Amino acid sequence: MFQRYHLLPTLTALDNVIAPVLPYRVDFNRVDRAREILAAVGLEGREHALPSQLSGGQQQRVAIARALIGRPRLLLADEPTGNLDSRTGKEILDLLADLRASYAMTILVATHEQGVAARSDRLIRLRDGAITDDIDLVGGVTTEETLSRAHGLRI
Repeated sequence: MFQRYHLLPTLTALDNVIAPVLPYRVDFNRVDRAREILAAVGLEGREHALPSQLSGGQQQRVAIARALIGRPRLLLADEPTGNLDSRTGKEILDLLADLRASYAMTILVATHEQGVAARSDRLIRLRDGAITDDIDLVGGVTTEETLSRAHGLRI
């Protein structure tokens, strides 16, 4: 999942979701799976919209659906809230958490946003290519506690 979505501007939301699996033999109906995932990310009824007809948050949801069509076990997300306002960013993070549980996958998020990092189960901080922190956050740790564990940072 890219920070800037990289949707193909002349393809509908449905076609953008299907595009990654077109060259492959798959054991599922591409259109049915794409519709199912678009509904799961809250875009039911917007299948035929072009990217230019969608808000930034909706485009990010299409990008998430596109990343999920092959049912990956690992989803890599580069700054998934970077181009979104705070409300939409929270919605996307909530959606990713729900999808993680529904699809039983691991999500690896690269972010500079402390609030995004604080919502993780595990926080690994890098500096100049080296790991500086590796903190297990499982167990209902608050954002403030998380940031405190990571060198006293505050939001």
